[in-house]
Amino acid sequence: MTRKLEEELNLPPLKEAIEEIQEEIKEDVTPSDALTVEREEIFTALKAADKIDQALPTVRGLETNDVDMDSYSNQAEQAFKDLMDLGMNVEARHAGDIFAAAQRMLKNAIEAKTSKTEKKLKMIELQLKKMKLDQTQKTDDGTIEGEGYVIADRNDILKSFIDKENDK
Repeated sequence: MTRKLEEELNLPPLKEAIEEIQEEIKEDVTPSDALTVEREEIFTALKAADKIDQALPTVRGLETNDVDMDSYSNQAEQAFKDLMDLGMNVEARHAGDIFAAAQRMLKNAIEAKTSKTEKKLKMIELQLKKMKLDQTQKTDDGTIEGEGYVIADRNDILKSFIDKENDK
């Protein structure tokens, strides 16, 4: 701003106003506290994502669809950019049709990315359902899943105690 505007509107000089705002920002938030909170949140989110990745078995065959959908999306985005450039360089009466075609290309790119994401989400949902079904089937037979080996069951242990008492 010019000095005349500052004087006319009774405003402080621009440099002073900027310095005051910067000082207020420095006083309100200390950078180390903000970074610490962000780091902790990021590490927590990464740990949760790692747990999910380890819990779900890998699904094969998704990579080919991902590559295809990425290719379609990239081609549609490039066509959109080319059509937008062309629409800006033609007469106004022809630009409408070109911009409509560009809009359709962008829509195709978005649909390709959405399709890719929906397929991944559906596969994860199916994996979760399969895991739940596997868990319910395993608990029906009375066995308990765990780490290690079963050496003896309850009856064998009681029998060994009784045998020791009888021997004495």
